[in-house]
Amino acid sequence: MIHATTAAPGHARRTTAAVPRPPIGLLTAIATACAVILAVLAVAALRRDAPGRGATAAAFPARLTSHLTSPQGEAGSWREPADVAIGERRWLLDTGNNRVLELAADGSVAQTIAAEPPLSRPMALATDGSSLYVADSGAARVVVFGADGHQLRAFPVGGVWGDALPARPIGIAVAGNGDVLVSDAANQRVLRYDAAGRLLWSAGNGRRAAGVAGFNTPAGLALDAAGNVYAVDILNGRVVKLAPDGTYVSEFGHLGDTAGALARPKDVAVDAAGNVYVSDGLLAAVQVFGPGGEYRGFIGLKAPADRGSGALFRSPAGLAISGSALYVVDRLSSVFVLELPGEP
Repeated sequence: MIHATTAAPGHARRTTAAVPRPPIGLLTAIATACAVILAVLAVAALRRDAPGRGATAAAFPARLTSHLTSPQGEAGSWREPADVAIGERRWLLDTGNNRVLELAADGSVAQTIAAEPPLSRPMALATDGSSLYVADSGAARVVVFGADGHQLRAFPVGGVWGDALPARPIGIAVAGNGDVLVSDAANQRVLRYDAAGRLLWSAGNGRRAAGVAGFNTPAGLALDAAGNVYAVDILNGRVVKLAPDGTYVSEFGHLGDTAGALARPKDVAVDAAGNVYVSDGLLAAVQVFGPGGEYRGFIGLKAPADRGSGALFRSPAGLAISGSALYVVDRLSSVFVLELPGEP
């Protein structure tokens, strides 16, 4: 209960009637309902063509094969999951509970792993097929676990000369040679470390920028088969492509709410054919671009062939691709698995 009090100068404090606090379940229900409404409106916006850009509002033909939801009960329930990584096992980042979960095929929790010291608002996962890498945003570090869930090592993120703020890593990717790519949303940089945690290069000028100069809240990261780095630039509404040495190559996307635009991009994934998938939390969809940045459609309808069908996602965030399967984490405690088509 919340008690309101008033006191005039020279007078005794008077306590008014208690104001009841709304039950947590009611608040959660209201938040969920708002998310559903926003998702419907966002997907409706995506159905509009972007004039003058040659973009079509066609739904990309990905087929939903599985929908995993948070199990009931305090021990196994997820809260605000942010990312997923698929290797020898399936890992889910349970950000709200500061832990990593191994998921069984049915979505149940097979194993829970934690770091020492404990994780603090972890925001991204990556795997090299066996080891697991966690971007621990609250502790400004990367934590590495073995395939069995045991912690192997950790190293600090940031420390670039001239950076004024503690690092806030919110995106991570692992290169084939073991190098680790990290996005620092506080200092507007993408950083590359070797396997031992030594800084190799940084991209960005350390402050909010656009174009070739830098980033405005870099987030999700991915690599293509050639080792190029794709970085989500949230507040610039784009994806930036960097060469393996960190030099700027190109970019695609722009701020907006129509097909081919990005409103609040979160994460990025690249398939074997070079197609680029970008989750957008505000548009409640995953937008798909070709290897050259050409727009190819969006994933976000319950029935892709029916433009009038409802929204599939509510708040899509983390992405991962394993073979022909696309994993999409919804921050409202679910994971969608979709079968991707062959090369269009």
